[in-house]
Amino acid sequence: MRSGTKQKSILAIAVLLIMVVAVGWISVGCGSPAEAAAGTLNLGQADNGKTFSVKVGDTIEVVIPGNPTTGFTWTAALAEKDATLLQQVGEPQYTQDASGVGLVGSGGKFTFTFKALAKGQVQLKLDYARPWESVPPAQTYTAVINIK
Repeated sequence: MRSGTKQKSILAIAVLLIMVVAVGWISVGCGSPAEAAAGTLNLGQADNGKTFSVKVGDTIEVVIPGNPTTGFTWTAALAEKDATLLQQVGEPQYTQDASGVGLVGSGGKFTFTFKALAKGQVQLKLDYARPWESVPPAQTYTAVINIK
């Protein structure tokens, strides 16, 4: 290979590499600041009673076991002041456990989604009860959320 051809090949590779890096930098910078800053905090049964920190705009997803065939269901029980800082997004979703699909009476998981609206401290509270009964909930799930 001649020296001139070798230098042109090296130059072409260098230019290509610079272009790839530049495109990568540009694509990283294209997202809005809100998209880049927003995150999701995933909580489960093991997180009951714990404290967590999120940023305004973040999403909190809580997945906990339940069995609506028994009449029990999970509902959000946010205090009025907490509901101004943390908003439930939609209705909770129920998914039957894969091992019980098609089996009457098998349990599954409830998924709640919340959005952090403003700075402050919130007690995220969920109650597991039969809606028609006038007794305390069979279970309560709580988590303290510090919104920064």
